[in-house]
Amino acid sequence: MEHFYESIPESMSELLLNAAKEVRKAKRVSAFSHIDADGISALAIIALMLEREGKEYDWKNVHQINSESILQVEEDVREFKPDLVIFSDFGTGQIELVKEHILNIEDVESIVILDHHLPHDENNDSAIDKSSKTLIEINPSHHGLSGSYDISGAGTAFLLALFVSQDNIDLSELAIVGATGDLQDYYGRGFVGLNKEIIELGQSSGYLELMRDLTFFGIHTRPLPYLLMYATDPYLPGLTGAEEACYAFYQDLGIEMKSGDNWRTWMDLEPSEKQVAIQGIIQVVLEHYEDPRIAQGIIGDTIVLSHRPPKTEMRSAKEFSTLLNACGRNRRPEVGVRICMKDPEAFVEGKNLLQQHRANLASALRRLEEDGGFKEMDGMYLVDDPETPDTIIGIVIGMAQGSMIIPTDRPVIGVVRNTTGDSPLAKLSGRANRRLVKRGINLKDVFVEVAEGLNERNNTLIAEAGGHPMAAGAFIQKAYLDEYLTLVSQMLAKKLRT
Repeated sequence: MEHFYESIPESMSELLLNAAKEVRKAKRVSAFSHIDADGISALAIIALMLEREGKEYDWKNVHQINSESILQVEEDVREFKPDLVIFSDFGTGQIELVKEHILNIEDVESIVILDHHLPHDENNDSAIDKSSKTLIEINPSHHGLSGSYDISGAGTAFLLALFVSQDNIDLSELAIVGATGDLQDYYGRGFVGLNKEIIELGQSSGYLELMRDLTFFGIHTRPLPYLLMYATDPYLPGLTGAEEACYAFYQDLGIEMKSGDNWRTWMDLEPSEKQVAIQGIIQVVLEHYEDPRIAQGIIGDTIVLSHRPPKTEMRSAKEFSTLLNACGRNRRPEVGVRICMKDPEAFVEGKNLLQQHRANLASALRRLEEDGGFKEMDGMYLVDDPETPDTIIGIVIGMAQGSMIIPTDRPVIGVVRNTTGDSPLAKLSGRANRRLVKRGINLKDVFVEVAEGLNERNNTLIAEAGGHPMAAGAFIQKAYLDEYLTLVSQMLAKKLRT
């Protein structure tokens, strides 16, 4: 345990100590977090920490904090009257909105922001004391760490929970579920930084087990043919969505799909059977894709949550994170939080949402593959599919490039005009692979710079943006969407030429 604390930068530890003091002295707490797997895991960590501390608390997932949604957050805080408000998995890029709308509420004495997204500027004013009110912002980016690889929003929430009480060490499993959902393990190549330290802490305390295996969703739960039929990361041409072909795949390899009357899962296979099946899957990939690197992520580090029920989606970090994403992307993130908190009824509901989520992803990918559903622009590829919901557009474009449905030589941008709640804002998501990031592409910087330029020229709020170098998002007034896309395209093209 001592080694773990030593791995946290001293400046970050100081803020965590101060934030832990605010938690302990608080009487009523409101907690807000994002709707993806990382945000859901982070919120569950915060809720469990508060419950164990005997606090009165209220929690809510929010699709994103922007100038529109902050008004509802403000209303919720005024109604609950907390003395402490905690934001997790967002807040850094929206800190001015938080100060303006939340810090000045009479009952609120302190605010803690637990985020891992890049700040809009280099201002490292992480602790603010204003008129006897306190705002503490804890973000790895301020302490020489990467919020893309070293630690996620859930990991940052876990650090706070651990500083509040070492009894919260079991929440290491949720920290890694969040990091897995945030793709911080290099698509199966392994965790680094504080994520790695959290895994080692979870292993030593018996909550996590690390092993190398097939990285597909469903290795603990899906009958063998359906493991391949629902595969979308990578998409398996000729197998994904093709039930009979999946049966034939195992039959041709001489692998029994049933043991008596029961379907076998991947975890039921003998090592020799796994080896044969993996070779077969890799062969499918190599036959259909020009780039053999797609096969690299098929085998990788997989994390088993030792205290969660066997043969359920909660047993592996990857399946658990996908389950949580399904809840959030189907607009039921609160179900995911309750699953993390071991509510059995929520788990049943979550499995239904998962089935719908996987079907939505598979159909969106099929539309892209069959209809050529992307447009080539200078510096980027554009996906503008009116049938894909705003809640999954980022996942879809990431999978599409991961499976080479869309080339990876430039970033891919996904646009949704019909956004949640009939918002006047269009949703934009961008993805760039690691090779592009190494060449200097930073989607977050591009999105923010274009947004700020539009806002300044029009002297009003047109667009808001944030995220990471390889994954970023923006909300734009629909009337200005085409102009925003053109400017992003021009800036990315210029950067790719240099």
